[in-house]
Amino acid sequence: MKLYIGGAGHGQEIVAENETGFKPILCSPEEAFDQKAIDRFHEITKEVLKSGGSAQEFARELVKKNPDAVICSNEIGGGIHPLDKDERIWREETGRALCILAENAEQVTRVFCGIPKRIK
Repeated sequence: MKLYIGGAGHGQEIVAENETGFKPILCSPEEAFDQKAIDRFHEITKEVLKSGGSAQEFARELVKKNPDAVICSNEIGGGIHPLDKDERIWREETGRALCILAENAEQVTRVFCGIPKRIK
């Protein structure tokens, strides 16, 4: 697994495609188990949570079912603390899910202003 993280609009999907040859695509949680490259993991966790699931359990299942995936996600935990409880839960759960992916990934790259920095 290769994980690319960064702020919104920082180009993690472009860096991922350039480095791996796979274009990350936005997909449903179910489709993520079969995709070579997944874009906007943070949006997938939102969908999982809205359906009553656990983002952390989803991440564990993704590691098992799709261990070679290229995954791109925005870092959504920084910045202003949202007033909305569901938004806070989404940020927290997504951060924990990303920790699971990072722990199991062979490579983790943070992208800032289009510049990749390998952190694992």
